[in-house]
Amino acid sequence: MYDNELFDTWLKLTKYHNRLLKAIDYTLQDHFQLGINEFYLLYFLAQSENKKMKLLDLVPKVGLSHSALSRLVTRLEKHRGESLVQRQTDENDKRSVYVLLLKKGQLQVEEMLILLNNSLQTQISIKDIHDIKRLIE
Repeated sequence: MYDNELFDTWLKLTKYHNRLLKAIDYTLQDHFQLGINEFYLLYFLAQSENKKMKLLDLVPKVGLSHSALSRLVTRLEKHRGESLVQRQTDENDKRSVYVLLLKKGQLQVEEMLILLNNSLQTQISIKDIHDIKRLIE
């Protein structure tokens, strides 16, 4: 018989992660009509230099295929009648597309971060935070 402690721990961790992810996604949908992937895109753009990144560089960060990410960008260009992001073609390489975070998108991601931080504080205990940090360090 094998010791299943490691696997059981892994299952608990993924269950915990999925529960938090669903709660975050629900919160974002409820307040902003945006999901977790939209938040990831806006967040990574907000953290980037000049608030823009190549679409191709966003693929691994957001965790979507190139075509799915392109569709997501299209939705954010028309979100509730306002553009949160804008596509820009690279002047040196017409095949490359940049995604630029617009001012409205910057304000949106700032509001989202405040809400998510408050939400996570109610869902994650201090002990959980210490345990997670210990696991990932």
